[in-house]
Amino acid sequence: MIRPQLGRRIRYWYTYRTAVAVVLALGLSVLMYFLYTQQLACDARMASCQVNVAVHPQDRLFSESRPDQNIVVVGIDDSSIGKIGQYPVSRDRYALAIRNLEAAGATVIGLDVSLPDPRDKATDGDLADTLRTSKVPVILSYAAELDIADSGFVKQASPKTTPAGLDQIPLKQFWCADTNSNPSVPCQAPDKNVVLASTDPVTDSDGVVRRMPMFIQPACYTAGTCTTARLNTFGFAASRIQQLGPDWASVNLSESGGEANFGTAWQHPLQVDATGSAVINYVVGPGGFQKYGQYLSFGDVYDDTFSADRVKGKVVLIGAYGLTGVHDEFLTPAGNGIPMAGVELHANVVNMFIPLQPKFPVPEAPAVLFVIMLVLAVATAVGVSRVTVLWGFVGTDGALVLFTVGMSALAVFNGWVPDLFHPWLVIALTYTGVTAYRLLYEDREKRKVTALFGQYLTPEIVAQLAKTKGGVEDILRGGERRDITLMFVDIRGFTSMSESMAARDVTELVQLYLDQLTETIFTWDGTVDKYVGDEIMAFWNAPRLQGNHALLAVRCAYDLVNHAPELQQKLLAKGLPPIRWGIGINSGPAVVGNMGSRSRLQYTALGDTVNAAARFCAHAPAFHVLIGQETYEMCKDYIAVDLVPGVQLKGKSAETFRIYQLTAIRETPDSSWVQFPTELATRSHHIYTAQYTQQTVIAAGESGSSDILVGDEARAELARRAQSPN
Repeated sequence: MIRPQLGRRIRYWYTYRTAVAVVLALGLSVLMYFLYTQQLACDARMASCQVNVAVHPQDRLFSESRPDQNIVVVGIDDSSIGKIGQYPVSRDRYALAIRNLEAAGATVIGLDVSLPDPRDKATDGDLADTLRTSKVPVILSYAAELDIADSGFVKQASPKTTPAGLDQIPLKQFWCADTNSNPSVPCQAPDKNVVLASTDPVTDSDGVVRRMPMFIQPACYTAGTCTTARLNTFGFAASRIQQLGPDWASVNLSESGGEANFGTAWQHPLQVDATGSAVINYVVGPGGFQKYGQYLSFGDVYDDTFSADRVKGKVVLIGAYGLTGVHDEFLTPAGNGIPMAGVELHANVVNMFIPLQPKFPVPEAPAVLFVIMLVLAVATAVGVSRVTVLWGFVGTDGALVLFTVGMSALAVFNGWVPDLFHPWLVIALTYTGVTAYRLLYEDREKRKVTALFGQYLTPEIVAQLAKTKGGVEDILRGGERRDITLMFVDIRGFTSMSESMAARDVTELVQLYLDQLTETIFTWDGTVDKYVGDEIMAFWNAPRLQGNHALLAVRCAYDLVNHAPELQQKLLAKGLPPIRWGIGINSGPAVVGNMGSRSRLQYTALGDTVNAAARFCAHAPAFHVLIGQETYEMCKDYIAVDLVPGVQLKGKSAETFRIYQLTAIRETPDSSWVQFPTELATRSHHIYTAQYTQQTVIAAGESGSSDILVGDEARAELARRAQSPN
């Protein structure tokens, strides 16, 4: 069971909105995690992809560094074609380049060139002979027309897959020593120094290559024309041979539980996704190997005009490089929109695996990402719900900056590949959602406060109350007992006066009277409780606390009397009779709160203090202010009073309950006294009464009527007489 104090606390607006904010944060975290998993599925081209919101701001964290010097790119560029004099390059030129590189001491040669169909028999034979007799392992590109995502691997499309695709395996004579050249018959004697490897990267749904499949099922295996169940990717095959030398085939890459291991060589396994693909750790962008002097033109290799030291003991990859009309290139996170040649992409992959203890990029684990988003969302929600909108905005911006800087540091120094977009989105949406809820809730509370207090309080006080954290509930809380100062104002002789006046005149007079006096009460931060006919009830120190509430009421009473001549003049100008009023003020405890029936509630005050103030007003002569003992004690340094004799309230002891009449007031305890304007208001009333009487008598005489005209009738008659020529 909730304790009463806690029960009251959870009704407070700021606690309520914090709870809503936390619920909102939880919901957004789940939604962002769903979008994240959808991004992974869409990037991997998996069937579970339903919502494609693929954004990769982590691409901006790319930092270039020098690649391993044991990697050289040989580019088939425009200058090469100028030397060779033809394109496509004939296969005997490739054979010659391989022989030149072997002679120069290259350790591994990768030929990123498509070789699926026969061409010239002589040139094809030259390349086949070169590959068969080469002492240097040569990796041939086995590309696919289409790659199909599967569980733990990527499958090359073949005529037997759905969707179907062509088998683009290199020509059988280039890698198989069988005398039977029929490509439909599996190879029985593959060349030991020729390796088939996939050159197909994984292109994400935005067209950018961020991952490389490490386990590829070749199209020939699905078609039943070979027995090789898995291919390595081109770059890993090259690094594998470079590291293991002649024993390169003794250790295979294996996968288990989302981790790939190369025997026991790696201290830290390679993280792979559901398709067996790993994040590429780019070290250079487009043109990077050329920039660092690890590039040779194919034409120089072909005509043997290069230095052997450039390739000795190194991995050499051959492929198209910026060749006009050839688009063997990909968008990468390292390119800033500039495509990277495929051979250079594979060189970046070689750079990942060539160290004995490679440091692989580590994708953010989904569970870790969810926890991060949840923590960020809840922290943002709680923070934004408990501070102002401006500070919430500043704090949210700070959280975004700190999170981004922290993730960037982990990416640069620890190789972590963070997901920035979804945490950014969850922070921004949490801030937006909580702020929108706050504005809607606060707007509702402001409207409730305005509806409840707008007719009683000044707009400034209403606006201040609307900012209360607990809203209307915190202001009201069902009613409370507190010390307040009550004021009652009532017109003297109004009942008999109104009986002789037209209804319209009565309404206009009361309206002018209430308008002026209410404005004065608002000027002194008073709360107008109610109007009962011509009586006004007001109080101070509720709903807002006011330490000097008694003095505010007394000074307000001074102004109510002091400005009486202004109201008399307005009434006379409209042909209405002057009026007088008495004022009663009392301070003390009262019950203040929202009271009434279920169909009609009113913010009011109840108690003996209220009754006494009303009785003071009833006994107060015109333009006099009567106050009680408590009010006097609270204001005695600022007011001068006379004890009112002969007034005894029923149920009150004359010895303990005194009534005072205000006679003077001052601004500070050291200021000069100012006489209370009772006599000034009284004289003014006499003057305006005489003028009003004269005005009505003249109007009656000129009309020839025995009746005395007042109000609208008197004004109309005077106007008619003024316009008459006689």
